[in-house]
Amino acid sequence: MDSDVVVIIPARISSTRLERKILQMIGDKTMIEHVLFRIQRIKVAAIYVATDSDEIYSLVNEAGFSAVMTDKNCLTGTDRVYEAFKKIPNNDKIKYVINVQGDMPFVDELVILEIIKALKSNKFDIMTSVVKIGKDIADSQSNVKVVVDKDNKALYFSRSLVPSGGSEFLYHVGIYGFSVQALEKFISLEQTENEKAENLEQLRALDNGMTIGVCNSREIPISVDTKDDLERARGFWQSILNN
Repeated sequence: MDSDVVVIIPARISSTRLERKILQMIGDKTMIEHVLFRIQRIKVAAIYVATDSDEIYSLVNEAGFSAVMTDKNCLTGTDRVYEAFKKIPNNDKIKYVINVQGDMPFVDELVILEIIKALKSNKFDIMTSVVKIGKDIADSQSNVKVVVDKDNKALYFSRSLVPSGGSEFLYHVGIYGFSVQALEKFISLEQTENEKAENLEQLRALDNGMTIGVCNSREIPISVDTKDDLERARGFWQSILNN
């Protein structure tokens, strides 16, 4: 067991493109429950949902998991994760915090283990995951791309097609691993111009000299932002049940 690791899932109630998406049903479970049951397969000190919603808070607890109430006005998901971390019991025993998005119902829990392993090597301040993709997927501005060096250190994240002229690209999967010290430093930093321009908070870390390492994931997880994404997730779940 990774007894010095906690997983925190930021889950706010409001969402712009799909109303109350965290509570949308996929089969007989809500989206957030699917995420929790996936992550439960790995052994860490604790799993928490960081939320601004009494409804989500109650649902998570009724499902046998733990939730922490956070401010409705948290600037980013990472801010919400940090606020929750400060409230959880025995947080002085925790050395690493994993931020998993609440809208990835079929997240690959093995990627989380890879991120934890890499974090414990002390090579990078932050770890995240990527998937190799072709230009057909990379062309979409909603898909974030990463440029890395030969040592798998992230150089830049962008919604644009980077590197220009590439034939293969790295799709960014929104899972982050922080050492507690790195998380505290990140939260203390002000937003940067690159972060605002790309609307990508990880650029704040790079702009301030923090290092982000990447590990490879096997596939792009379904991320639910729209009604079409939700229907795709429901179809995927049904295909699992039928096999």
